[in-house]
Amino acid sequence: MAATSTGGLPTVPLHAPLSAKYKDTFAYPTIKDRCPVILCKVIDHLHRERNNIGRELGAEAMEGLYKVVEELSKLRYEMQTNKPILALVDGVGNAAIWNKFLEQQQTNENMNSPSWFSSAWLWVECYMYRRITQAVNLTGVPQLKGLDYFRQQKEEGYHGSLPSMRQLSAWLLPQLAKLSPDTQLADTDCGQTWATLVQVCLWGNKCDLSISAGSKAVASGDPVTGLEHLKQNILTDHTSVAWQCLVTRGKGATIDIVMDNSGFELFTDLCLADFLVSCGAASKVRMRVKDQPWFVSDTTMHDITWTLNQLARGVDNTDTLVLLADRWSDYMQSGIWTVQADSFWTFPHSFNMMADTDPDLYIELGQADLVIFKGDLNYRKLVGDLNWETTVTLRTALQGFLPTSILSLRTAKADVMVGLEPGQAEMVTKQDPDWMVTGQWGVVQFASSS
Repeated sequence: MAATSTGGLPTVPLHAPLSAKYKDTFAYPTIKDRCPVILCKVIDHLHRERNNIGRELGAEAMEGLYKVVEELSKLRYEMQTNKPILALVDGVGNAAIWNKFLEQQQTNENMNSPSWFSSAWLWVECYMYRRITQAVNLTGVPQLKGLDYFRQQKEEGYHGSLPSMRQLSAWLLPQLAKLSPDTQLADTDCGQTWATLVQVCLWGNKCDLSISAGSKAVASGDPVTGLEHLKQNILTDHTSVAWQCLVTRGKGATIDIVMDNSGFELFTDLCLADFLVSCGAASKVRMRVKDQPWFVSDTTMHDITWTLNQLARGVDNTDTLVLLADRWSDYMQSGIWTVQADSFWTFPHSFNMMADTDPDLYIELGQADLVIFKGDLNYRKLVGDLNWETTVTLRTALQGFLPTSILSLRTAKADVMVGLEPGQAEMVTKQDPDWMVTGQWGVVQFASSS
């Protein structure tokens, strides 16, 4: 089922939150099938790797894994039998914020306990990942703190994407060599390089391990030469409008990138960040990542460090990657690039609640000249994961969230979409009935704060 220009999804009340209670939406198979499969893969991974983890972290950590597996098996049972959503009990990090939110949901649902198949899909899916973290926290084993139970899948995604990363780096380095402090942002070459990298970053978002329930997701082929074929699948393209905003602002902007997946997508984001600094558009790029493992492949602080170290190794004919790693490490050391693991990104809230829930972060984002939001989950949180008409503007769907100008790069993996032309959704549905959830269609959408 796909949304329409004027009514959104036909079986969901207009502007209602998407939920697994609507069985012909993508929320239902996500909670029924995809999420339990992800949990199974974590359980299997910890079973298989417990001896290796024990050797690395000690006997106490290996014993703690049995408790983790026990908690995750219980979580899977709760999910599959539609048990009430339970308050968090680990008392760690954002637990109090989550529990306050859960109490509010009970009020919103007329004092019925929130449950897996009745409550809003957006935060229910997030809750599963927070419960996985809780399972680790409850062991009380210090060595397990920060354990990334998705690490192996992320690393496989990185290594499988190396050929595409080599091809992209071979294209990028000559483009960067043309740039200097004297480069004019209004130059045609600058605008073209921006447009190419924005599209590369957009389609890099297809490499998402949560959408494949943790199965291998890698990039293949030349990411630049493949763009021409993919252009027809960009439903809204505000690339040039966003670039003009930066040109008008002039050199030396602060640009934030709210990141999504590690692996190939992270690599493309770093390529874009390098261009923005090299052409002078940005004097500072602030990368914002998750503070815990999230949606299988989402980027953490460790993923960026690990990626830079891997790129710098120079194995398998990756000289161009070494050159980029050296540049990027210099940006990090000089403070031109910073990485921040803000806690809000693993809260249950949609972004229109940020000003009240995390006012400091809202103010920080407001100090940037542009915030680039990557990926499907960020898009869903931007627009509240509501059943919008597809013709509603992004600005309207943001429901007041506009700390600064925003650019969203998203391949569609959930049945919510805004910013399309009248009749466009219906036309795409005739061509591809599943266009909203396959990651094969994308948008580049911009909302100006001015």
